[in-house]
Amino acid sequence: MIPLVSSLCYGPLGMCQLPRTWWKVSLHAAGVLDSQYPEATEGLDSMVLARLGLDKALTLAHIHEQRPDYLSFEAWVVDQVGVPDAAVREAWSTFIAERTHKQNKIDDIHATLGFAPNAGVVSAVILNHLEDWHLWYERDLASADGTQGQTVPLVSSLDYGSLGVCQLPRTWHKVLLEAAGLLHEEYPGLGGGLDKRVIVDVLGLDRDQVNQYLTSARPSYVQFEAWVSERIGSGDVAASVAQWNNFVRTREHHAQKRAEIHHSLGREDDGSLPTSATVLNQVEDWHIAHGVLQAGR
Repeated sequence: MIPLVSSLCYGPLGMCQLPRTWWKVSLHAAGVLDSQYPEATEGLDSMVLARLGLDKALTLAHIHEQRPDYLSFEAWVVDQVGVPDAAVREAWSTFIAERTHKQNKIDDIHATLGFAPNAGVVSAVILNHLEDWHLWYERDLASADGTQGQTVPLVSSLDYGSLGVCQLPRTWHKVLLEAAGLLHEEYPGLGGGLDKRVIVDVLGLDRDQVNQYLTSARPSYVQFEAWVSERIGSGDVAASVAQWNNFVRTREHHAQKRAEIHHSLGREDDGSLPTSATVLNQVEDWHIAHGVLQAGR
């Protein structure tokens, strides 16, 4: 499986990359991590563990032996090294968001994506997203086996592609899963909520037209963004996109929604989890995906 939890994602501890490292190691422990991906690289995986003061071998062994869900893993991290301070979190998040790849890595990913020479995309975050989604589209979506109605959409609302629009990749991901009969029953395809808002309110597109294109053409994400760009044309959506992204990153859930997610997690709403909608939604996704992984392996 392609590990779709991205480097931008973070849980209650606020450490980007940590959920991706946990998910890759969890997939490897279950014997289903795509062979192109090491469970823990010498790059960001090792770096985030070092920033937290965690022993890499001990951390990997814990995940392999205990197979924790994400919240249990974070609890173990806190037991080992305590809660990271705000300065560590903020510096690390800035590093993740702003880093660029070396030219040879850029060229490799551009070739994988079929980009023209000098396409201009150098952001490591964007290129890594696009590569993950491309490989998922070519491998996991095309060869899904035994996952009918069980696949949890792990592309996050935080994630974005070349257009820089949060939620748009997650909408694409969910609709393609639904069209293939793979989407977990707990999730809608292109329904209301953030899906409708990003399509209609932010980009000014017709919801039904977008849904029809996605379900009939079933494009890769790069193809979908090209199609969206053509329909936006010369329209200036930069201000609405910036406002939208800020909303997605900072919104909070109301009490009823928090209660529903805590129920899904099997936890009391004791105030130990943040009210951030992004964090709560991601933690719920990871919890359900972890359950499917453990049940199927």
